Amino acid sequence: MNLVGLAAARLSRQDMLQGLTALLAALCVVLALRWPSGAAVVNDSWFVVAPVRCMLLAFGGLAWGTALGCRQRRSELGETYVPLPWSPPFGEPAWHREVAATLIAMLSLAVVTAPFDVLAHAATYPGTSVAWSLAVATLSATGFFGLGLGLGRASRVAHLVALLPLLVPAVLAGAVWLDLSLGIRLANPWFAALRPAPWYAALMAVATIAAVVTAMKRREEKP
Repeated sequence: MNLVGLAAARLSRQDMLQGLTALLAALCVVLALRWPSGAAVVNDSWFVVAPVRCMLLAFGGLAWGTALGCRQRRSELGETYVPLPWSPPFGEPAWHREVAATLIAMLSLAVVTAPFDVLAHAATYPGTSVAWSLAVATLSATGFFGLGLGLGRASRVAHLVALLPLLVPAVLAGAVWLDLSLGIRLANPWFAALRPAPWYAALMAVATIAAVVTAMKRREEKP
């Protein structure tokens, strides 16, 4: 199966479908609540829609990245391991294909949710360009996916995989705290969505490149 087919199959899995449904539902609710009604003439919906979209894409990328990063390799499971029919692939080539498929799926989520951003931007007409708004959300999805791969691997090496449900939101909370403490837009997707942030874009670009390099690797499966 080619990479496009693998990405389509990845998008059709239950976890990704549930994530996409939750993301679209959240954006619909936010847009409906922030859209002016009655005699109101000021529309500032973008100032909430864009940060929420960026933050949710970052959270999804981080969560799916850690899930892949913490997955044990076949060589770590011992000779007595017998895979079940529904077990995920543990071979190195299969793992890297899974990373590539999930990375493309994250790009697809950014594309599917882009109309919400464009609509709110057109109605609000903020000082921030729509090009930055779309780019930063895409970079957040792929960049935090790359960071998630690193976080998952670190938790596996440190035997802290059981704490990942707490570590994932803690990382995002730490990003907010870091930006507030330093007074710069470095790691917080909420703040970065509202105004161009070169340092944030550079960090997400590096993390995205790391994810792409990881996805492109092909290794022999260890016995």
